[in-house]
This record gives sequence, C-alpha cells and structure tokens, in this order.
Amino acid sequence: MKFEELMEKGNQLRKENKYEEALDAYQAALKFDSRRTEAWNMKASTLGLLNETDKAIECFDKSLEIEWENDQTWFLKGMTLFAVNRFNEADSSFDRAINLDPHNPTYWKYEGMVLSQLNHNADALKCLDNALELNPDDESILVFRHTVVEAIEKEEM
Repeated sequence: MKFEELMEKGNQLRKENKYEEALDAYQAALKFDSRRTEAWNMKASTLGLLNETDKAIECFDKSLEIEWENDQTWFLKGMTLFAVNRFNEADSSFDRAINLDPHNPTYWKYEGMVLSQLNHNADALKCLDNALELNPDDESILVFRHTVVEAIEKEEM
C-alpha cells in the first residue's frame, strides 16, 4: 500500500471509531514516509482520543520537528492539551498557531476559551472579539463571549 492509501485507511477506521486499528494504519504510513506531518498529526490526535496524551504530544512534537511553522499542528497540540486541562501549555500552543495564521477564527476562539479557563477574562474577550470579527456567524463564539462578559462583570462587583 502507498502512503496515501494507508492514510485513507486510517482515516476511515478512525471515522468508524476503530482507533487502535487506525493507529496501525498511521504507523504503517509513517514507516513508508516518516517526514509527513499529516501522518504524525493523525497519529497524535488518535492517541489523544485514546487518552494517551503524553504519547500524542510526543507525536505532535515530532511533526513540529519536521515543520515548525505548521499552524495546524500547533492548534491540534493545543486542543489535546486543552482537553486534559493543561491550560498553560494549551495557551502557548494556541498562541503559536495564531501567530502563524492570525486570520483563523477557530484559533482565536480556542485561545479565548483557554484564557478564560486561566481567569484572564479581559484577554479572553479580546480573542473572542477577534474570532467574531473573522467569523460573525459562529453562534458558539457569541455564546461563549456572553459567558466571559458575565465573568468580567462578576469580577468588577
């Protein structure tokens, strides 16, 4: 099987929630070509789904060794860290993703969410406003923004 076929197989298995089998396919793809960041990222995010956070972070770091300026890898690493409440590390990863692609509203949204978790609500609000400016139709940003505004109002009381 070629690299692309192995990746497609892994992606299909992942859609079917067959994560262990998907990992095998991604690992086979990496044996075929260990310099492809998409394989490292898919392996990492699948490990994250299996609550293998430390192994997932190792894979994201290998991906970043190959391509340091990959905003998607930084974002995915941040999501994995965010999911296990490692908010300071997630903040650093989301910040790096934003620096690489400041026009991605999803990056701003999650940066706002992690800053809120760190009780940096004024900064979180700025991030959410940036996200809304880039994507005014995302209702989830509006809902979360309302929560942050309420938290700021409580702080001011």
